[in-house]
Amino acid sequence: MRWRTLGLFAVRMGSTSFVQSSALAVTLLAARIGWTRERVYAFLLWNLMLAWVPYVCAAALRSLHQRGVRTRALVPLFVVWLVFLPNAPYLVTDFIHLRWRDGAPLWFDAVMLASYAWAGVGLGAASLRICSSIVRARRGPWTAAAFVAISGLATGFGIYLGRFVRLNTWDVATRPLTVLENALSPLAHPLDHPRAWVVTLTFALFFLAAYGVRGQELLRTSSRTPS
Repeated sequence: MRWRTLGLFAVRMGSTSFVQSSALAVTLLAARIGWTRERVYAFLLWNLMLAWVPYVCAAALRSLHQRGVRTRALVPLFVVWLVFLPNAPYLVTDFIHLRWRDGAPLWFDAVMLASYAWAGVGLGAASLRICSSIVRARRGPWTAAAFVAISGLATGFGIYLGRFVRLNTWDVATRPLTVLENALSPLAHPLDHPRAWVVTLTFALFFLAAYGVRGQELLRTSSRTPS
């Protein structure tokens, strides 16, 4: 019975498709390394692993929510989820590494990078869907809507900090003052940081659009899944 419940949970959350898309991405990279003997794109594996962290956090939050754990006890895990969330759609920005390289055709590298971006955006959007459903169940639809909007903006801002300021998730723990300084500067002097806001809004809108599309897919999958 426990395994059946876990299986239905995996289907409803779309984790099977995420495993498949991640496997495709890893396979393409392995094929490229095997053919060219170059590891220039090996960093994608680490980025993909980081993209799985918010999904795993969201799945854990859903499990705790279903067990009736108090909201206050869920807050730390929500914070961890939000800190790691930008890592998922961040994979889209790895397209900046796309250029002609000896040994592999450009079109192959484009498809490979697209597979990682696809997996990352899907994982991030699904994790937001899970967390927003928890917020909706505990605090109502309006709070959930605000939660989604804030999470989208935080994700866009996190991508800006990661791609352009070159901070990473671990800096939150190892260099908190540096992270705080770089995060507060665009807030305190918004006109001096136009790129920060353009990048934040662009990726926030992109990610929220993916969230909306992914939500419709999950609803259709859930309606076909036997209870």
